[in-house]
Amino acid sequence: MNPLQPKQYLKIIFFLSLLGVIVSAYLTYIHYSHLTTPCDFNSSFSCSSVNRSSYAELGGVPVALLGIGVYTILGLLSLGLYYKWAEKLDWKIAQKLISSPVLLGISLLALSFSLYLTYVEFFIIQSICILCLFSQTLIIGITLSSDQYQRLENLKIETEKKQTEVLAL
Repeated sequence: MNPLQPKQYLKIIFFLSLLGVIVSAYLTYIHYSHLTTPCDFNSSFSCSSVNRSSYAELGGVPVALLGIGVYTILGLLSLGLYYKWAEKLDWKIAQKLISSPVLLGISLLALSFSLYLTYVEFFIIQSICILCLFSQTLIIGITLSSDQYQRLENLKIETEKKQTEVLAL
């Protein structure tokens, strides 16, 4: 039996997203600053060297800045699902966008990109950013919570459908 209710997963996603925005904002600051950071221990563990590498930008935009955007979207989606914005707005597009499949899809895309960046850190740059690893842990937590939320929502829909069929008999 699952101890958490679906809405509790949305709270977890929101909290992890908020932490992700904070970490990504600090990583963006590191990217643009020329200061050493508290997480620069040596050449093997250096947030600065990772965040100033050629892999720290995508099309001229810092990856950490993209992280702020993705974490914000994930946080807003979790809030939207929690407060049922799609039902309140009564727009078909809102009902499609503010949904558990979209939340899980964006989480999976972010996780895939995060795993690629982890590979780059370990095997190409050969320097580890502790804050990047923390961010990667956050996106894993968001993805697992999104998956569990969707599973519980699907189970709820199936149960309601079966109850309706039984009542129709």
